[in-house]
Amino acid sequence: MITQGDAYLNDGRVGVFEARRFEQFYNLGETYGFAETAAHSDYNTRWSIMNNPYYFSAPFAGLVAPAAHNFVINFMSNHSAETPGGTLDRETLKSFFAVSGEPGSFTINRGQERVPLNWYRRPSTSQHTIPEVFNDLGVNNRAYPGIVKFGGNTGTTNSFTGIDTGDLTGGVFNGASLLEGNNGACFLYQAALAGMPSAAVPALGELGSVLGWALDQFGPAMKALECPQLASFDNCTYHPFGGGISRV
Repeated sequence: MITQGDAYLNDGRVGVFEARRFEQFYNLGETYGFAETAAHSDYNTRWSIMNNPYYFSAPFAGLVAPAAHNFVINFMSNHSAETPGGTLDRETLKSFFAVSGEPGSFTINRGQERVPLNWYRRPSTSQHTIPEVFNDLGVNNRAYPGIVKFGGNTGTTNSFTGIDTGDLTGGVFNGASLLEGNNGACFLYQAALAGMPSAAVPALGELGSVLGWALDQFGPAMKALECPQLASFDNCTYHPFGGGISRV
């Protein structure tokens, strides 16, 4: 995400806060919008490709990671009568991420993440919906082509090899149409299901599996999007990417 380091470069740990990532974003401006998050997403991807020999962006992660950058703007901006669209400034950013200090000496204060004082969320009449998520992604990808990409390095740095979405989905989706209409949401849903285990999980009761639970919970919502159905989702296209350790 916006501050998390690659698992492979952090002894397999996910969610490791990297001050470098935060500082790069912080220095992009005194207030932030989609232009800054798009630039930061592009920076994170390029840095990982140049430094992580096993960088891997699976179809699910390849959409979620850049979308999560936009969530920072959509959900952390402070709204007011004067700025109904919201404003995200440096102090608000630091408060949400529990960061103190100045560039060059930032400190993460774990457990102290908080909503800042005098902060107001976006109005309930302005919901952030799934189609808007993918519309934002499309805008960002046009500004920085390649923000949305699937594939990874193949054991050495700077060896990025892409996955063709047409090959992956039997031609149902392709790169040109992925961010049009509901295609992105449909692809994300189906990519997520393809990666879910079908093993029985007692806690899920009669549903019996993680996959069964996901279909039960999210199937009706996705049905409303009238997603094209995949005859198959070819996970064999992941084989060249040793281990598939993703930067998310």
